[in-house]
Amino acid sequence: MSWEEPGSPQLSLSGFSSLASISSTAAPPARLPSLSLSIGTGGEDQQPGVSSDDGHKSVRAMKNRESALRSRARKRAYTQELEKEVRRLVEDNLKLKRQCKQLQSEIAALTAQQASSKQSSPHRRTSSTQF
Repeated sequence: MSWEEPGSPQLSLSGFSSLASISSTAAPPARLPSLSLSIGTGGEDQQPGVSSDDGHKSVRAMKNRESALRSRARKRAYTQELEKEVRRLVEDNLKLKRQCKQLQSEIAALTAQQASSKQSSPHRRTSSTQF
């Protein structure tokens, strides 16, 4: 700024602009970015080693963490649904196996009954001759 003297202290709030964009997201963030307050001696627009993209990087990192949390929650829900379906299919399979075994025993009983009835009462063939 033009009214400042070269040796006068400066006040900088880094990360402040990213706070406003984070607070407008739908889901509350797990942790807000830290605000740093530094008083410098002027002459430099930025702190050494700190770029203007750091705020954007922290916002992006926060969004990535939130996205990863949502992704893990979706995966957990999907896995739970698959496990539920597996349990249902295992129960259905056991039920069908019991039913199959029961039907096989009924078929064996009916076959045995039919075989015993053929042996106990043999049918005689009679021929009728008409002259």
